[in-house]
Amino acid sequence: MKKIFFLLLICLSCSLGGDFCVFDANGNCASVLHSMKDAQNTSKKIGFKKYYIAQKEKNIVARHSYKTVNPKKNIGRKKWYEVDWNQGVKLCPESNFNIGDGIWIVNGSAHVDSLNCIYVDGSPYTRSILVLYARNMNDLTDADSSWILVNQTIVELAGKTFKIWDSYSYDPKKIKIRNVTFKQDLIVDKTELRIRDAIWLRRYISELRKLRDVPGYNSFWGRHNYAFYPTKDTLEILDYPAPGDGRLTLIRSMLDHLEMTWTGAILKNSLDAEEKQSYFMQPSVENLQGGLDSFVDVLDTAANGYRYPSKDEWFVLQRGGATTIFAWGNDPDEKELSRYMNLNCSEGRMGVYPVRMFAPNGYGLYDVYGNAEGNVINFVGSEYSYGPICNGYDVSTRLPPVCIFMKKYACVRRDLKSVNYDLPYVKALKGMRLVRKLE
Repeated sequence: MKKIFFLLLICLSCSLGGDFCVFDANGNCASVLHSMKDAQNTSKKIGFKKYYIAQKEKNIVARHSYKTVNPKKNIGRKKWYEVDWNQGVKLCPESNFNIGDGIWIVNGSAHVDSLNCIYVDGSPYTRSILVLYARNMNDLTDADSSWILVNQTIVELAGKTFKIWDSYSYDPKKIKIRNVTFKQDLIVDKTELRIRDAIWLRRYISELRKLRDVPGYNSFWGRHNYAFYPTKDTLEILDYPAPGDGRLTLIRSMLDHLEMTWTGAILKNSLDAEEKQSYFMQPSVENLQGGLDSFVDVLDTAANGYRYPSKDEWFVLQRGGATTIFAWGNDPDEKELSRYMNLNCSEGRMGVYPVRMFAPNGYGLYDVYGNAEGNVINFVGSEYSYGPICNGYDVSTRLPPVCIFMKKYACVRRDLKSVNYDLPYVKALKGMRLVRKLE
């Protein structure tokens, strides 16, 4: 939690979407500020009571209704609330706390009332909003923290063991079963990342490049992605799943004031022995281009930031807590599958469709069997790689049982007749659903 507070202070001093204000009890901007140092100086002048700091957003879509929400999880002074898109939340100081002595710090747009209750505006995007109630502005480690999880849910996996069905043989009858015990509880996006979310995140690519050396963006429509949509007009497909792009995970972490799970192109010999044992590594882009073997890309799964789920995590998340191969049992069942996805994809040239059109699974996750094929991380020893869970629904039978069953129903390109069907990457849109550990 100390890391989160530190990152919050740093990020508040960086104007990602506009200036910050010290708001009074009526929600009026008492003073515009451009850094945390300005905020502290201003707070000393006007006093802490019934004032709070929040981002001054210039383009707020709309005010939304606010409601008091019960926390999904509560650990000490930490609380997590699950809400839908655009749902505002009302939070008040604890009843046994002197309400005039605290100050609110919010990663988003909000206002307070005369009782020092805060009204956090709803977000149209999938994200986590951190709200702190600090007794002492100079010591945030004593603050109450509330995470507002927008279109996200908590899935408790730590310490639980699940069966994973693999098929690494070309004979689909030779299925390997492993028992996997998980170490982390997860916060999981309920839906795939949408075009709407991707457009919002892409606005901050220049800010990310100040922190990480990452390529810029040219278009959504790379590597045949456009062929999965009914139109290239993004305004008409805002709620369709977006093409996967790992850089968006970094932007999400940055905007939500979390840690970066991925560090690219660093010298392997710069890591100490403990780091080499804790991190997962793969050859960096520099290695592939220059033939060097000293640079690696590092993935820190212990960091509190967004990432793709691991392959094993996804097979468990997909089942929604069931102990069987599928969410409904061990046998492939088209009728059961129709509850979770559009079976018309099996007729070909159907493309993807908007998220949340079908039923959620036991964890409250949508489109776990249909629509875009999710990207996952695969760990082998101390190395990692990532890619689509079913390899683009390759024609090979060397796939897990779920993938073999799903090949017939995959939402394929609309112009499939004009391309080579045997190329795996043209068969399924590579989408993304992000997770992070529950800190």
